[in-house]
Amino acid sequence: MMLQQIPIQEISTLAILLPLGWALVKFKTGGLKLRLFFVFLLLGAMIDGLGWFLYLNGFGFYFHSILQYFYLWFEALFFIWLAFEFLEFDKRAVLKKGFLVLISLLFAVEGFTRFVLGFGTGKFTGFVYAVFLVVSAFLMAFALLRIAETREDLLTYSWFWILSGIFFYSFGTFFIDLLSYTDFGTHIWGLRNVVNIIQYGFFVVGLVRVR
Repeated sequence: MMLQQIPIQEISTLAILLPLGWALVKFKTGGLKLRLFFVFLLLGAMIDGLGWFLYLNGFGFYFHSILQYFYLWFEALFFIWLAFEFLEFDKRAVLKKGFLVLISLLFAVEGFTRFVLGFGTGKFTGFVYAVFLVVSAFLMAFALLRIAETREDLLTYSWFWILSGIFFYSFGTFFIDLLSYTDFGTHIWGLRNVVNIIQYGFFVVGLVRVR
């Protein structure tokens, strides 16, 4: 089968159901981190599902773009919060608050220019998402190093796999988001779906290992 014939985007949309199902199974036995992770997956599935419903029924995407914007904001804050749950150092709380405020300010400005001033998506949107992904990759890398230093059961530890999936996604897509409003970016946008599918694979491995 030719690569172009493989419905990568559809697979990427449906693949989230696998980690979502496992997160639901582990929901009652998991702690706050796992429950928020389930909410993150559930919202992602709902936003993607709504997008497909609107597309198949010929509706506009303005309302969906607003929901997607707030979901990405939540995703950014959740990734930062999650990474700091595994970090221990002086000024940890201050640095955590600083990252949360920085990302929130960037998203607030992007949302104001996009939805209030009506500029729509543009280079600044790509810049904001790229910054969020770079910050996420940076923090997840340090969190993974901390886990590697403190745990001997690394490959059987669920959060090692989940954080690895987030790191892979963040590191693998920030260049794509940064270039998304260029001609080159439009040609490589499909790679985002591939990265997304691999990320869900990491999530499934991690969720299966939740005790």
